[in-house]
Amino acid sequence: MLNKQNIAVGRTYVNEDAHIAREVVEEIDKRKVKYNAFDLIDGRLIPAALQICRKSDLAHWADREANRDEIAKIHPFEPLPWFEEIPHREVRAAELELTKANLQQVVGNNTIHRW
Repeated sequence: MLNKQNIAVGRTYVNEDAHIAREVVEEIDKRKVKYNAFDLIDGRLIPAALQICRKSDLAHWADREANRDEIAKIHPFEPLPWFEEIPHREVRAAELELTKANLQQVVGNNTIHRW
């Protein structure tokens, strides 16, 4: 069982018996959090009408915090968790310019034009 003070936004907690992970996405107040639930077997989101609970209930429910492999399973298309550093504007601008240049190159007998 976890301590409710350890429950934080951006972290994911696992119930091993149920094979479910709950990712805390928002702190409602000092006692309650909003979460998304995922099936750890296939990584799919588990839809629910109400995904708010007390931190103490989540701490009691969870066996442990999720490891990197489990987080990768529930977010297969995100190389980094959403709360980690994102690229600087200059890097993103350079990536977009490179993509634009690649789109304007000649491809075989066809030329791609931007109208």
